[in-house]
Amino acid sequence: MKYLNRVGIALSILINVILGGASNQTFSARNWQWKKDKRFNLVCAIDLVLGKDHCAGCWINWQIRKPK
Repeated sequence: MKYLNRVGIALSILINVILGGASNQTFSARNWQWKKDKRFNLVCAIDLVLGKDHCAGCWINWQIRKPK
């Protein structure tokens, strides 16, 4: 299960980077940033599938880990 989780995170980062997102940021974290910026986002859909506050948690993790 841990392996599948890591593969899912890697795919999310890959999709985000292909779509022009920041390096090492998941698609979920990017969508949460868009929500904060009052831009179109998929937070409701992502959270519905992956669990309540998934995107917010991903964004917090990304803020902690991103290079300064």
